[in-house]
Amino acid sequence: MKKLWVYILAGLAVLVLAGCGKKGSEGNAGSSKAYVYKAEEIKIEGLEKDTNYSDFTIKDGRIYLWNTKWLEEGSKITIISAGLDGSDVKSFDINLKESSYLSWMNLDGQGNFYFIYDEYSQVETDTEEGEWRDDYYLLKLDDSGREVWKQPLNQAGQEYWVEWMHLLADGRIAISEQDGITFYDADGNISGNVSCPDKKDGGVYFLQDGTVVVNSYNDKTNKSTLRKLNVDTGELSEEYAIPGNSGSYSLYPGTESDFLLVGNGGIFAYNLGDTELKKLMDFIDSDLTSSYAYSVCSVSEKELYGMMNDELTGFDVLMKFTKVDPKDVVDKKVLTLACNDINWEIRKHVVEFNKTNPEYRIQITDYFQYNTEDDYTIGTTRLNTDIVSGKVPDILVLNENLPLESYMAKGLFEDLYPYIDKDDAFRREDFFPNVLKAYENNGKLYRLVPRFTVYTVTGKTADVGDRTGWTLQDLRDVMASKPEGMEAFAEMTRDSMLSYSIQMTGNQYIDWKSGKCSFNSESFISLLEFVKEFPEQLPDDYYDNVLRGELNGWFREEKVLLDRTSLYSFSAYNYTKKGTFGEDITMIGFPSEEGKGSSIRGELELAMSSKSKNKDGVWQFMRYFLTDEFQGATQYEWPISMKHVDALAEKAKKRPSYEDENGNIVEYDEVFYLNGEELPISPMTQEEVDEVIAFIKSVDQLNSNHQDLLNIILEEAAPYFAGQKNVKEVVDIIQNRVQIYVNENR
Repeated sequence: MKKLWVYILAGLAVLVLAGCGKKGSEGNAGSSKAYVYKAEEIKIEGLEKDTNYSDFTIKDGRIYLWNTKWLEEGSKITIISAGLDGSDVKSFDINLKESSYLSWMNLDGQGNFYFIYDEYSQVETDTEEGEWRDDYYLLKLDDSGREVWKQPLNQAGQEYWVEWMHLLADGRIAISEQDGITFYDADGNISGNVSCPDKKDGGVYFLQDGTVVVNSYNDKTNKSTLRKLNVDTGELSEEYAIPGNSGSYSLYPGTESDFLLVGNGGIFAYNLGDTELKKLMDFIDSDLTSSYAYSVCSVSEKELYGMMNDELTGFDVLMKFTKVDPKDVVDKKVLTLACNDINWEIRKHVVEFNKTNPEYRIQITDYFQYNTEDDYTIGTTRLNTDIVSGKVPDILVLNENLPLESYMAKGLFEDLYPYIDKDDAFRREDFFPNVLKAYENNGKLYRLVPRFTVYTVTGKTADVGDRTGWTLQDLRDVMASKPEGMEAFAEMTRDSMLSYSIQMTGNQYIDWKSGKCSFNSESFISLLEFVKEFPEQLPDDYYDNVLRGELNGWFREEKVLLDRTSLYSFSAYNYTKKGTFGEDITMIGFPSEEGKGSSIRGELELAMSSKSKNKDGVWQFMRYFLTDEFQGATQYEWPISMKHVDALAEKAKKRPSYEDENGNIVEYDEVFYLNGEELPISPMTQEEVDEVIAFIKSVDQLNSNHQDLLNIILEEAAPYFAGQKNVKEVVDIIQNRVQIYVNENR
């Protein structure tokens, strides 16, 4: 059955009605109104909602698809055709015996179907086991499903496979095999062949004018390119490159252009040789929560069809997209939102906001679209350039690669405290005060952080005590009492250890308020000396060393002292305590002179432009992330709302459960796997819950995630690790370079 499914998916992938049209290209600039399509589900009459079909094609004004039902003795394939509105359904069944498969379906203009048919069967031999072999056929059926002819494609015992099958404009049937392309006439007889090995290694697309296009990989440029394939000679044309990052798109043949490209939140038109893509449809502007459509077919650029996932049911549905005249799109005040690779929750809320808000509509610019295969930083660089030049969006979804301190110092962000205070639905005291404080800048809140994770270092209480912080010397003292060969941290090289330590405590070496740095301090010198003790790279047998034992037992069996803990839920704590360590633990944090070695990182951050002319509208959008609806749905990070953490605490004190098919609630235990055994993890006690909440409230340092700063430190520390410079030389250089960076970004 697995093999059958693979064949079906492969075959359905070529169910395309190809097209081409006028050449040329248009840029992506323009009003979002220009990219609005009306989306309607096409319901095939008589087809059940949960019918399993994953692809379709359109030919001569009708939709064609197939459905497979698995039977004990084989399978039943139903070939279905319908009008473009889902009516006038015609169908027929094909019953296949076990281990027989249909794939690579094509249709001609007379209603006939062409398939590749594979019969996997056992052949009697002198041996007791016998032998299995694949027999391939080219199969022609009429519009009622009656077999017209079946032509064998391979010899017994021949190594054989089919890469694609297509009906050519001159009536020939072309089958791409392991060595080349073989042609068959209308009666299934061989009419010629051409050798073209190693020239068909990528996806193959069939354009409406008969052009065959191959997606190939260029080893020299490390890029995927498109090349026309001359099926009669086996020759390939020059290479055509899709503008931007071709890996961001799925390709489908078009009608008024060579291709339709799906990706970056919309559908684009592309002709071979174009230097820009022409944007046709934007999913968000069209009020679609889904970020992707597949198996896209076009009747015209104003009438598109494709598959989308229905979020409510989980089923894939067939959709019709009809272009809406821009003058018919309701006028609203436009709020701009900028991001680099949009978060799905943001997308979902933008769509809902656009549907329901009577006054405002959000238009998204996702700078991820500007990245290329050669450079994935272009989007962030361009976003930063736009912001610095004054093109600040109303709403900015923040990421770690943006110079946020610089933005805040320049007054680009709006203080959100007045909006929270004026909103009757919220009070500051509803939210974790330490998180708000950590994100404050001179008493102002420039970033909305609706959820967060706490990063800390955990050890057995019996080893590290119950203190709330410690120094590197404290850690060295503990290690000195442990068996030789025990590691302080597992799976860490010098670079990874230095990166982790800077993330955990890096902000303690920079005072962004005053602009002073202290990377030439004794504390940082001690840190570099500690990091140098780690290996440049892990040994080849690191995970297979019998002396170290099973990974899950390292902390229990004193092979490793400390765990790098991401505390994002009560379950994470419970698993660490009762599973990883198997006894009482202390979340002590990373060693630091200040004793603050735990940190907070927001998993979603938004900012409002101080220059926005529609700040009330921006707040109407942003406030959603503080509401009970959003906060109550947060499970895999901590919601900033304390009452919703309290609700999660109550759940953590109970055994997990699920509802079975009969509506009964079934409880079960979470388990920890050790040496092949399942160790049950009991629910948390009130004391444990209180301990976690108290710990969360105690952390008020931000996780340092300045990639530019980290790159400076890693670069300049390398000569010290290599023995080329002493530690004092290195810290002075780091101090100087980081100080310049901080001065430039304050």
